[in-house]
Amino acid sequence: MHDYMFAKYEGLFIPTVTPFDPRGELDLKSLDRVARYQASIPGVAGIVSCARIGEGTVLGLDEKMKVYETMGAAARAHGKVHTAAIAPQSTREAIGLIRALETMPVDAVMIFPPLLFAWGKVGGDLKVRFYEDIVNATAMPITLFQIPVANYWYDPDTICRIAALKHVVSFKEASFNVELFTETCRRLKQSGLEMRILTGNDRFVGKSYELGAVGALIGMANVAPDQWAALDRAGRAGQFDRALALQHELAPLSDLIFAEPIVEAVARIKAVLKNEGLIAHDTVRPPQMGIAEAERTELLKRYAALRAKTNAKLGAVGD
Repeated sequence: MHDYMFAKYEGLFIPTVTPFDPRGELDLKSLDRVARYQASIPGVAGIVSCARIGEGTVLGLDEKMKVYETMGAAARAHGKVHTAAIAPQSTREAIGLIRALETMPVDAVMIFPPLLFAWGKVGGDLKVRFYEDIVNATAMPITLFQIPVANYWYDPDTICRIAALKHVVSFKEASFNVELFTETCRRLKQSGLEMRILTGNDRFVGKSYELGAVGALIGMANVAPDQWAALDRAGRAGQFDRALALQHELAPLSDLIFAEPIVEAVARIKAVLKNEGLIAHDTVRPPQMGIAEAERTELLKRYAALRAKTNAKLGAVGD
């Protein structure tokens, strides 16, 4: 795979929410609207379906296929990359899912680590073998996912071994551990590997570019995506001070959306998107409980104030 192919997997990627109607059924009309809006934004490299923010863990396989089709069509309409997230529990399941996705409007697959990866002390050999078997069975580009749970973490050596495999194009590093992120970036650079690092660390997005990231894959970008795209452009241009300044201005938005309980961040994002007319309802699926009306009212009030404030400050910083 040539370098220009890897370049497709740089920039800002938005893990799009999955809208539901009041009964909790898929709202594909709203999904199409929000996906096309996100894909149309200058600076957005691609959209990601069925990730955690997209509530992929509570969707059935038939529902996921409808989401993949809808979001793939939206991405294609704007010439953007569509990455489909999957959460297989076995090598056989992973290969079967990916082969099905090969026939759909999907450009890459992001794989959530199987539960077995966190079952006691699992060495790198098992994890590498999992990806070896996958890349030998399919030519689909693969995105690794470092989730913020220590038991699941890929250590830097294992990451480099997987990155050396064909078709492994990018890595969402969302450990929320700056030391692990720094060492991973250092080792990958030292090894001369082409796999692109996409930061998923909302708390240090701006700093991530200085450390080695060439893009971001962050749920926070569902809200104020134009501003996150501006931060990404600054970071990839090597304007690290500007990226850090933009991060500082956007931090209150992140704190608002990802307040405890963090599991309800999806509900808060959906409340904002509904208020902006991008989705018809802000329904989330259990076991998520959603947010109370009082919190929704306060959230939208504070969001509007913060958005106006950041718009003004970001204008002063310059885009």
